Amino acid sequence: MRRAANYYQSWLLGAVAVATPGCFLEDWFGGGPQPPVHDTVELSTGIEMAYHELGDPDGDVVIFLHGYTDTSRSFMPTATALLDLDDDFHVFVLDQRGHGGSSMPPAADCAAAPEDCFAPADMAADVIAFMDAKGIDHAAIVGHSMGSFVAQELGLSHPQRVDKLVLIGTAAGVAGNVVLQDYILAEPVEGSWKDGFVAQGLDFPEDVYALDPLDADADAQAWIEGAWVVDPAADPDFVAAIVPETAATRMGTWIGVARALLQTDNTARLQDLEVPTLILWATQDGFFYDDPHQQALRAALDVAVDACKLEYWFKQYGKRPLGPDGVQIDDIGHNTQWATPDEVARDLKSYLNTGKPTRDWYYSADGDPQDIVTEEDAAPLIHGECD
Repeated sequence: MRRAANYYQSWLLGAVAVATPGCFLEDWFGGGPQPPVHDTVELSTGIEMAYHELGDPDGDVVIFLHGYTDTSRSFMPTATALLDLDDDFHVFVLDQRGHGGSSMPPAADCAAAPEDCFAPADMAADVIAFMDAKGIDHAAIVGHSMGSFVAQELGLSHPQRVDKLVLIGTAAGVAGNVVLQDYILAEPVEGSWKDGFVAQGLDFPEDVYALDPLDADADAQAWIEGAWVVDPAADPDFVAAIVPETAATRMGTWIGVARALLQTDNTARLQDLEVPTLILWATQDGFFYDDPHQQALRAALDVAVDACKLEYWFKQYGKRPLGPDGVQIDDIGHNTQWATPDEVARDLKSYLNTGKPTRDWYYSADGDPQDIVTEEDAAPLIHGECD
């Protein structure tokens, strides 16, 4: 067993590296591996994308894509843990459009209907433009939640640019998802927050595109902290650091991504996926359940397997199911990499190097969700391969 470390400190090293003199950095890192580079690049899609770059410039490229209203912070502990295991990789951790340090698409084109500018295809186009700008021919793509649908789009529309897919907290589609529709978009985004803007005489969504939730409701951060950026299995300091960044996410992103994802259903398209894929799913994922989401996802992928187009692995994290209210309580959940960055990194190293994840099972100890157990050679695994 191990207790989750303070991964916020790990990410902070990268942030400090951006603005710290090189002589101090050499002392800080003890003359070891170079610290992460934090920079921005202008893309042909019009987005100025912020990113972290780590690892061996000559190594195989791995690109990490975070989830909805998150930032590159989400994957930095996993990325650094991966390089601790194998420093031959060349890693990029992106802030996707409208998130973190990356720019919003132009309000003139997007404010009236933000969903037209925040679809997975738009974000996938940014990733391709990023790869072109950085001279990257092909890469392994690791995506979480929203980022997993961007990763799916890359694998489906640009398979020649994708070596492998790793999908964390994913499904075949988001259309009709009750959590996103009723507990995020309907309320608070298009409920109390919209009311707060309208009370100020602002048209919704046109006038609020570049504003943030705190401009509508001074208590918005309390909702984010209590109902949205929550994970009992993750390090509390790491989670606390995410809250203000999420509260600063602009309304165009909140609205646009939610509406666009609710129009996303890749069930039929995934039947033709040809890129080798690893899926990591945790038993207390309160966003995408085993039934129907994971079962429908595997059913779609099995069609591709039966046609000998695809090989995939499905690995379960956690051992205890969600409670009857559908809320994560005492085991690993939707934000799997928040709680288990080291364990996810082990599976990434294994999968990227050998084509299969580890066989170790990771779950929270009874009575302490932050105490992660490793049970060797016991993981619930499903392997889809052509006969």
